[in-house]
Amino acid sequence: MRARLILGWLVILTMVAAIGYAQEAPARKLSLADALEIARQNNPAYLTKVSDRYPAAAQALNSTVSLFTPTASVGGGSSWTQAGLVNLGSGLQYPLNRTQALSWNLSIFYQLSGSSIANRGYYAASLRAADQDIAGQRTLLETAVKQEYINLLEARAQADLAQHVVARAQEVLNLAQAQYNVGQKTMIDVRTAQVAKGNADVSLLQSQQNVQNEVLKLYQLLGVPAPEPPNVVPTDTFPVVEPAYSEDSLVNLALRENPILLSFRAREGAANWNVRGAYSSYLPALQFSASYGKFTQRVYTQADSGTVVPMPFGPDTIVTKTTGTNPWNVRLGLSLPIFDAFSRHSQVSQARAARQDLQYSIRQQELLVRESVSAAYLALLTAYRTIAVRANNRTAADEALSLATERYRVGSGSIIELLDARVASEQAGVDYVTSVYDYHKAIAALEQAVGQPLR
Repeated sequence: MRARLILGWLVILTMVAAIGYAQEAPARKLSLADALEIARQNNPAYLTKVSDRYPAAAQALNSTVSLFTPTASVGGGSSWTQAGLVNLGSGLQYPLNRTQALSWNLSIFYQLSGSSIANRGYYAASLRAADQDIAGQRTLLETAVKQEYINLLEARAQADLAQHVVARAQEVLNLAQAQYNVGQKTMIDVRTAQVAKGNADVSLLQSQQNVQNEVLKLYQLLGVPAPEPPNVVPTDTFPVVEPAYSEDSLVNLALRENPILLSFRAREGAANWNVRGAYSSYLPALQFSASYGKFTQRVYTQADSGTVVPMPFGPDTIVTKTTGTNPWNVRLGLSLPIFDAFSRHSQVSQARAARQDLQYSIRQQELLVRESVSAAYLALLTAYRTIAVRANNRTAADEALSLATERYRVGSGSIIELLDARVASEQAGVDYVTSVYDYHKAIAALEQAVGQPLR
């Protein structure tokens, strides 16, 4: 019995120690630069775009090499025929000797046409478009990481504010209890303050859970599992400064540097080369080919021994070896298509239509960039001005709470008046923190619209 009791206490103490260790696990510090680097190395969506570059680079290399170098191939073969008799009918038979043959051949082919020249330009432009796709995806990823990093900072600030609210609620509860002890207030005030304290505790728990949720969201963007427990402290802070940007300069910068828009323009270059390639099908093509080879043949025959039955390897077997060379065969020609049932006309029409559609897409994207930059810039100005208003509201709400607290302490105010002032002060604090981080999110949104970092 005593052994079981001791074992039970050991298990309980071990669990308590484990829980305490988990709660006291050191927080992991994470800077924004480290978060961006982890995301570039591990985010699946970004790495998918990076992997799409490899086939584009291979096609660009292939089109360049094939333009200046011929193709070459080597072939060879071996044949074997078994010795025997071929029945010709009417009792006639023809002896078939055993033969072995070995040959090889070298072939070289080169063709220069307008299509091969256009393909080089097309695949080079496609490679540039792939690079711009990667840059665009990297911009989207970095912006998303910055926004989530700011969300984590905001969640931690709200959690700190909730902790401060709990302390205020405890002060109100202590004040109500003290007023009740001296007979100035009733138990209703104490119970009302206890309910307010409980609500503050719940808000603190919810804000702490929200911090953990933001950590999980951030690490999902980074492409790696979140630490366990998800206790991460962002180390970077961002100052609030008056925006010094010019809307026109931001729009011009976005039209020049926005990676998504640059990707569209690179694809327009590929479409131009595609049209040139379609037109080049009307031009002649220069062709060159050359071949060379050798062969060896062995024939196994039987010496005249009065029988037609072949003997594979006997003392009277005669081996006849023949060697030869397929001399160099060089051909230089010019091919000019004359009529192909208007297939070239169809290819040209399709290529021109695709280029026209892409030009319309570029125009649409330019309009979208202009609208996005202007809207993000106006949102940034509004967010900055809101901070000053929220700061004044917070100061006024804190003063009102101080006055309500003094009125309640001297007995001239009610618990409802005090709690209303406390709620107003808490909401003003929450609104101020939200406005500050809305400002930082607005900068991140503006960076995404422009396609370049602005701070």
